[in-house]
Amino acid sequence: MLNKKYNNLFLLTMIFCLWEGMFAYVPSNVIAQENTDAWLLQSHAPKKANNLFAEKSKGNDQLLSNSSIKKDSFESPFGKKKITQLETNNKNQKYSMSQLNQLSYQKLKDLLITIQWYDIQDLFEFNPDSLQFYQDPNRVQTLMDALSQQGRLYKNNDSKGIETLVEVLRSGFYLGYYHAELQYLNEKSFQDKCLPALKIIAENPNFQLGTSEQDKVISSYGRLIGNASSDVQTVQYATPILKQYNKELENYMKEYSKKDAIYSLIHGIGYDLETYLNTTQQQPNQTQWYQNIDDFIDQVGKLALSEHITNDTGWLINNAIYYIGKIGVFHSTSSKGLQILTQALQLYPYLTEQYITAAQRIAYDYNAKDYYGNTVDLDKIREAGKSKYLPKTYTFDDGSMIIKSGDQVTEDKIKRLYWASKEVQAQFFRVVGHDQPLEKGHQDDVLTMVIYNSPRDYLLNKFLYGYDTNNGGIYIEGIGTFFTYERTPQDSIFSLEELFRHEFTHYLQGRYEVPGLFGQGEMYQDERLTWYEEGNAEFFAGSTRMDSVVPRRSLIDQLATKDPTQRYNVPQTLYARYGTWDFYNYSFVLQSHMYKNHFNILDKLDNLIQANDVSGYDTYRKTLSNDMILNQEYLAYMQQLIDNKNQYYTPMVSSDYVKSHESKPLQEISQEITEIAKLKNVKIKERHSQFFNTFTLQGTYVIENPQGKYEDWKQMNKKMNEDLKLLSGKTWSGYKTLTAYFINYRINSVGKLEYDVVFSGVNTEGNIAVEKEPNNSFETANPLSLNTLLRGSLDDKDQTDRFVIDIKKAKDLQITVIDEQNLGMNWVLFDERDLRKYVTYATKHEGNKLIGNYYAQPGKYYLVVYKSNGSKGNYTVGVK
Repeated sequence: MLNKKYNNLFLLTMIFCLWEGMFAYVPSNVIAQENTDAWLLQSHAPKKANNLFAEKSKGNDQLLSNSSIKKDSFESPFGKKKITQLETNNKNQKYSMSQLNQLSYQKLKDLLITIQWYDIQDLFEFNPDSLQFYQDPNRVQTLMDALSQQGRLYKNNDSKGIETLVEVLRSGFYLGYYHAELQYLNEKSFQDKCLPALKIIAENPNFQLGTSEQDKVISSYGRLIGNASSDVQTVQYATPILKQYNKELENYMKEYSKKDAIYSLIHGIGYDLETYLNTTQQQPNQTQWYQNIDDFIDQVGKLALSEHITNDTGWLINNAIYYIGKIGVFHSTSSKGLQILTQALQLYPYLTEQYITAAQRIAYDYNAKDYYGNTVDLDKIREAGKSKYLPKTYTFDDGSMIIKSGDQVTEDKIKRLYWASKEVQAQFFRVVGHDQPLEKGHQDDVLTMVIYNSPRDYLLNKFLYGYDTNNGGIYIEGIGTFFTYERTPQDSIFSLEELFRHEFTHYLQGRYEVPGLFGQGEMYQDERLTWYEEGNAEFFAGSTRMDSVVPRRSLIDQLATKDPTQRYNVPQTLYARYGTWDFYNYSFVLQSHMYKNHFNILDKLDNLIQANDVSGYDTYRKTLSNDMILNQEYLAYMQQLIDNKNQYYTPMVSSDYVKSHESKPLQEISQEITEIAKLKNVKIKERHSQFFNTFTLQGTYVIENPQGKYEDWKQMNKKMNEDLKLLSGKTWSGYKTLTAYFINYRINSVGKLEYDVVFSGVNTEGNIAVEKEPNNSFETANPLSLNTLLRGSLDDKDQTDRFVIDIKKAKDLQITVIDEQNLGMNWVLFDERDLRKYVTYATKHEGNKLIGNYYAQPGKYYLVVYKSNGSKGNYTVGVK
């Protein structure tokens, strides 16, 4: 998603949020969240809206700080009415803003109190129909009056449509913030007109935590305050609700509707008060709330210091900690917020979410001094957090890919992600026709991936790196870094690898296809590329090693649940914008159809984008949108996928990639590939990674019987797959790691058409040696040659390994030990002339690398690698 303007700062971020039929009920900045317990570390964005969708992404080119980015998250951080909503959506009639415009005020009110807000398909979207709807102040006033009426009528078993009325009002305030045509909706004097309805709701005797219907009304009360306004009385009305929750916390902590209600009250009121100070530039003691809402603040503080920290309550307590620092300034004791934040630092363990939230608020809101005047050093806390939550570092392809991960992300998973990138890259290059970056010298020359152990640990990413966590994963093009987390089937229907494939495609788009950085330049304006980039990423996530790109079963299953009459047509798909997640799937189908049946269309779009031809792109997109035959074919292709969904699968890398393969000389590999692929002018490049080495073989293939550009491409694509299958059938298992692509279609010097063909795979020539046990004493030390790598392991029964290095001539040695599992390893070096005293040790630590240098005279030296804890893990050692 491309976020809007926040205080004149353009947040260029697209976020991939995994959808599983259980998504968050509307973050106000229109970012859907996964079904995880989330943690709000920041707030104060333009007031925004509810919407259900997922979004996918690449993103921001600068580090965001809590103090500079104003971003709101109006909803509790996990799914709302998960199953009920899907069932209702499948059964209930849908409505559009256009239909609502046709109703009289009375009929509009009568309809809204009987439907769910999510039955209005384009709610929160800016279009001519929503503009017409909200440009009528009398219509909006009718909604407020209706809210007052229903506020008197709701009961403990019937919320009387209050939630839908509130959401339709919130939609107007949201659109009013962003669009000058609806400016009146962004004026406080108009938003204050909601206050009478809010008070009527609160004065109803059913305004208390109880049934799900009562809880729903309280949630709506808080949300409307957040988008409209509050006064002293509306805040005071919320105080008994917080008291009730704090009193019954142990009983209520597992009830979603009650947590959502409390979150909405704290967040809505806190956000409104903070916004008021920012907008008016008044001091707290100049406002109506000063010294008049002490009880409310005390109850938020009580929740902030709750010791009932569980997976069910942690996120809510984090929000209470966040807002106590904001609203504490309105208390009769002006230092109340700082007092509670300081207590939180003392109460909660170091580097937990609660500790970090409190530390941030002290740093940002109280000049980094706690109540007793002690300095809170966020930089120190941040670095400690990275070490704790991301202790592992892996390097691939001579350092061009780096993965930082939590200690529970397995090596097997890390390796599979690397190989998944090779499958996606190969298919991507086949389509775009080249493999050279459009621009060099950017941060994405090195791709970094940051993978947390779990959705819960991922919530710390906002603090550790400055990027939001209300998503399933996010690629930030400007720093060449991808952030995500390991997940279980309970967390998401999409695996880590599937998400990675999508995000890796965004990396490839930014590096090889779209000129400039994401969001910059005319081509990105007016969301020209939204449909293309997101659908393209969904499409290439279906890349395989030997079967080109296949439609993913996981997406087809989602399409199959949709009402056929509600499917996007070609114009809707080509002009889709962020605000709903549906277009990702439809854009995928359209590009899949182009790939299979109209490659010339896909190629032309790609060429226009690479050339940065904005006018040509606009013209061609318009032409395609008016192509009725294309539209018919597209809809038929979609139905074909759905009808035959059982024939499709979701590609994942094979276990062949992570198996051990026998050593095989590169010369033999080159000869066999060259013979099967019929290549000329072959050259090989070797690359080195932490776990294995790889090779890239490039040669030229001459097309003997050219049939035209697109037929030649089709035949070449088929040939690559066949060549890979032939090679995979050979004895050496390493051929099952090969990927291949073809690029640079051209006429050579003798008038022949040709391609450059590239194969990549594992290189086992001179494989890394493996230690031989026993080698725990100087007498049994393994020989270690210079300029070679050796793999070893330690465990609770084998905590020391020794190696002997024979130096023939005096020279500088550089010794590097990679502690692959971060076991707390170390090493020392002994001279054979005195085995009682070591001569050097690791003096430099770079991630998990332990590096040291020593000028060695001729003789034998003993390298001792050891650890002190009981964990088990591997290491790699090299001396050069």
